[in-house]
Amino acid sequence: MRVIVIAASLLAVALGALVAARIARDEPTAEVRAAPTPRARADQKAEADPRGFVGVIFARQQVDLAADVSARVMDVKVQLGTPLKKGEVVASLDAESLRRELSAAQAAARAARVASTAARERAERYSKHSEAISGDELSNSESESKVSAAKAAEAGARVDQLRVLVERAAIVAPFDGVVAARYVDPGAMVTPGQPIARLISGDDLWVRFAIPEEQAGSVKVKSCVEVKVDAQQAPARGLVEMVAPQVDTQLRMLVVEAQLQLPEAWKEGLQAGLAARVQPAPCITP
Repeated sequence: MRVIVIAASLLAVALGALVAARIARDEPTAEVRAAPTPRARADQKAEADPRGFVGVIFARQQVDLAADVSARVMDVKVQLGTPLKKGEVVASLDAESLRRELSAAQAAARAARVASTAARERAERYSKHSEAISGDELSNSESESKVSAAKAAEAGARVDQLRVLVERAAIVAPFDGVVAARYVDPGAMVTPGQPIARLISGDDLWVRFAIPEEQAGSVKVKSCVEVKVDAQQAPARGLVEMVAPQVDTQLRMLVVEAQLQLPEAWKEGLQAGLAARVQPAPCITP
């Protein structure tokens, strides 16, 4: 499972465009201009985009579901946008070779347990009749008992490992969500760690946005914001949960994250990755 940074990339693109616009606005022309007065600087700092801050919608909980073994994909049960409940099967891998290996490992584990039991009983018998057994024979029997027990434990651990791999041949959803990407089709060979599908939580959406440094004091943790996207007519509300501890030294922006309080009209059409405009707003007590 890997952390997905698509939302951050989209925000970086949006911020790049915003910074470029600011640079173009502030770039001096060939015409000689007088240095701005302190009053002019204050007025410039107070200037704000009436459309709000640039942001992007993202899912707080998202994961790439990956294979744990090298195997052929037998079935992929999801498509882009498929809703899933926790525990539902996303894809199935060919586990036949693993099952054969598991059967062999179980047989080897049984044989190792039998050998371990025999070695332990022999060591106990020799210990009870130590007066009739040479010191070397007694020592060897104790060593063989310990070695046999270790081999039996190792064989049992291998069985447990293979049993887990067989179970993981069925890739399941770790939480309720929506399929945001499908990477493979039936028949494809996958290796450990190779992603099969991406799952995002559709009910836990956030907005990440950037504030110019001169307006950094306009948003604080637990303050409220109004969020607008082109795909929805009505705005949504958001509660600021995270504010970066420092201004980005290159972009001169402060990154903020707010959890969205989704109205019913948004729940069907809102998607992670959508561009948004964010403005501070008064908090509404229910």
